Amino acid sequence: MDAMLPSRLGKLRIICSLPLFSDAICLKKQSAAEHGFTQVLLSIALAPHLGLSKDAECELIELAIFAELPKALLGDPSFYLRQRHPEASAMYKDVRGRLYKETEESFRMKTSRSPELYGLHRLVDAFAAMLFIEKECLLGNSYFQAERYRTHYHQMRRKVLAGENLSSVHPVVKAELGEGKEVVPAQRTGSDIDWCKAIDFLDALFDDATRARLEGGIGEYSATFVGMMEKLKEHYRYKGWSYLFPESVGEHTYQVVFLARILASALGLRPQERIELYRLAAMHDLAEAYASDVVYPVKVREKDLGKMHAELEEKVIEDICSRLGMTLSNEAFLGTIVEICDRFSAQLYFDRERRGGNTHFDVPNTSMDRTREKYKTRHPEVFLVLDELWDEFQGCFAPPGKR
Repeated sequence: MDAMLPSRLGKLRIICSLPLFSDAICLKKQSAAEHGFTQVLLSIALAPHLGLSKDAECELIELAIFAELPKALLGDPSFYLRQRHPEASAMYKDVRGRLYKETEESFRMKTSRSPELYGLHRLVDAFAAMLFIEKECLLGNSYFQAERYRTHYHQMRRKVLAGENLSSVHPVVKAELGEGKEVVPAQRTGSDIDWCKAIDFLDALFDDATRARLEGGIGEYSATFVGMMEKLKEHYRYKGWSYLFPESVGEHTYQVVFLARILASALGLRPQERIELYRLAAMHDLAEAYASDVVYPVKVREKDLGKMHAELEEKVIEDICSRLGMTLSNEAFLGTIVEICDRFSAQLYFDRERRGGNTHFDVPNTSMDRTREKYKTRHPEVFLVLDELWDEFQGCFAPPGKR
């Protein structure tokens, strides 16, 4: 498994299996990829309401896309240990900064060093963790009851209501300065964050989901934005064929978004194009929380069912976008990138199940094959990037002397 770490797709696969909340006894573990999926969707929804510039909005989303990747190297350090032992906390912070930078370099990416944007990202991260704790409490996990109303998000919320600023230094900045050196504030984004407005927006999302759950049960809850996010971490792909490494729609969506992030850099897309691409990628399966999923062979064979399902999903997405005050791009090229990334993620999953011995997946990935035939002539540059990633990943499994 260590051989996978140098490869970029290897890191992406690892965080799809890495459970968070390592200190806790959980009813339903949440992977780092599922947590990243939640952060990405929340960042996409929140950014337009804060009046950020397009550059800042793009950087906030890209922070959410990238922030879980260093955990492929670090894992999920014990929260209890860090709370009780300051020396361990300081060491983990230093290690995290170095591994974060190492991961950035391996992907040839760099996330924003803005203290405001990183502080806003930490707020979104804390809200996503609070949603997980709330769900565990609702499911009857009494181990989380003491944490329910004193999560990291609640602490940050109280600071904002007391007039404090949540700006925070990026972990790489701390690591680059070295131990004992004073942190110099990074360059500002050009627009101050309205922290109260951010809190109000996140609180409203939570209140909307809570009200729907109490008044209408799971049906109404699953039609809210938060409800859809949470349910996609409970929905699994391939309808029972994948018994070795079940993959949630949330984990799949995170992979699609991250692949889109890689292509956005490789293709030199502008901030506005990137934002539109990330929205399309993050929301491409969101309606499945409401409309459920239909497996690919059935979509191909039962044309009427596939068409009806697609129309229903489109209406659900339009409704959610309307409530959030945003629109999804109809730019054909961006939609094509998402479609290719969607199929490439499936190729990754087929490979994983086959290597585990699941003979159900020992067949050609026809959806990726058809997508390649459809788009390779028009967009060879996209497949060039993905094929490079694939070859690098497959090289991890070669005998040591042949890598």
